[in-house]
Amino acid sequence: MASEIQLLRLTTGEDVIGKITKNENTITIEKGCVLIPRQQAPGQPVTLMLTPYAPYSETNKIDINKDVVVSFSKPKKDIQDTYIKSTSTIVAPNKQLITETGLPTLGKK
Repeated sequence: MASEIQLLRLTTGEDVIGKITKNENTITIEKGCVLIPRQQAPGQPVTLMLTPYAPYSETNKIDINKDVVVSFSKPKKDIQDTYIKSTSTIVAPNKQLITETGLPTLGKK
């Protein structure tokens, strides 16, 4: 079964994002991260912090019992993009169109 990035709400109240594979009695979370909301001060915007779900495990794949999952959902695009950027070993360049006017020139004034 193919894995896809999903957001899980667990019975513990944790929101976990990761590459999810559903099995018969368990769910495999690959590169799982817990979403932690943070607010610097009252009136300030809430930001999200990602922290590894099982940081002391030898593997990045964790099997959990289906009974501890309250819900599944597709994460918002910006959260998914941040997760991919945080867990990927490939650095993606900024998407920018290269045009003739945007090229650097040598010695022309």
